[in-house]
Amino acid sequence: MKVHQIAIIVSLVCLSITQALAEESVSKPTSKVLSADGDGDGKVSYEEYRASKEKKTERQFKRMDTNGDGFIDASEKQMQKDKMRAMREKRKER
Repeated sequence: MKVHQIAIIVSLVCLSITQALAEESVSKPTSKVLSADGDGDGKVSYEEYRASKEKKTERQFKRMDTNGDGFIDASEKQMQKDKMRAMREKRKER
């Protein structure tokens, strides 16, 4: 009898955890594309998609333009290559 009650309790706990996880996954964007959904309607328009790419491109450019002159010269490009190489090496070590 006790084993049966424990089994029921465990099943109910598992069911509620599963339901909570399912609800959470519905409310979060399921991909990088949906994370561009600026107005939260569950769909990504061309304008929302383009705007998200422009923001990412601008951040990347600013990160590479270390002296802030609005241009990426050979030394800045080399610094970025070196930084990326170091990150790849660090990942390989894990």
